[in-house]
Amino acid sequence: MIPQRLLAVFAIAVLLGACGQEGPPRPDTMPAGAPPPVEEDAPPAEDEPDPPAPPIEEDDPPEPPPPAFELPSGWHGAPGALLPGSSTVKGSTGVTDPSVIVPEMVFPMAEGPAFANSQIFGQGGGGYAGGQWPGPGGSENDPRNFDYPWTDNFCEVRLDAKHATDLCPGGKAHKGQDLRPKTCENAVHWLVAPEDGWISHVGSISVNIMGAESGMKYKFLHVQMPVPDWVKTGAPVTQGQPFALASDLLSASSRATTVHVHFEIHGAAEVDGALHSGALPPYTSLVESYLDLIDANPAMAEPVAQPSQDKCLTPQ
Repeated sequence: MIPQRLLAVFAIAVLLGACGQEGPPRPDTMPAGAPPPVEEDAPPAEDEPDPPAPPIEEDDPPEPPPPAFELPSGWHGAPGALLPGSSTVKGSTGVTDPSVIVPEMVFPMAEGPAFANSQIFGQGGGGYAGGQWPGPGGSENDPRNFDYPWTDNFCEVRLDAKHATDLCPGGKAHKGQDLRPKTCENAVHWLVAPEDGWISHVGSISVNIMGAESGMKYKFLHVQMPVPDWVKTGAPVTQGQPFALASDLLSASSRATTVHVHFEIHGAAEVDGALHSGALPPYTSLVESYLDLIDANPAMAEPVAQPSQDKCLTPQ
């Protein structure tokens, strides 16, 4: 028989062994170098909703561009409607025929705005014949000289023989159109060839161009000298090609009244129902070619601020 004392010791040992299997051994009871006990993963936490995205701030819509300047209604006077008191026979008109003499030409200035009006009867002009046809005086950079409407001045008063013409009352008159560039600045605004052709004359303040298609001769007076080196008699030009600068020269050494170009068209054409040769009225051709220029470049139509008077003077 097993003694009762041994049975009691055996029972206690069995109980102690069972209790040791209920959990992992304590760290202080694990042998050195043993791997740590593996713990079961904790239950996953419930997904939290993403925070709301910040509101998207829309950019302010771009401001619309300012409307392009449009030529005002009545931006040019009628052909032949001279400034009051400026005709050779006072009270008469110029050439009222609305025919466009040279529809294929381009405007003879490189850019706009430009203004067809009188340089001796505009602001700053001195008039004609020692006060017999008085001018308004004032300053040549007056904004009124650089604004619409345009005014025809073919047939404006002239009395010397070189201005003889059978198209104007009195038989002698201004045979071209005065054109101001966009500002009164001297020798900065380019003149361009009205059509393909060649240079037929270079004078002390003038350049003439022959048109290959129309057969017309275009005369430019009061150009700044010297002109570019290539501008010589016989040199070819292409339509729109810059060749000289608008100035205020009346001769090689003296000023005219204002910075402008005197523009003429010479040839043969029907005017007022009859064939005429020589200087022809350029006004309607200038109106049409200016419309083409502005249609292609609307921003060029708007008048600009004028510089101080010293900018209008002949460069020294």
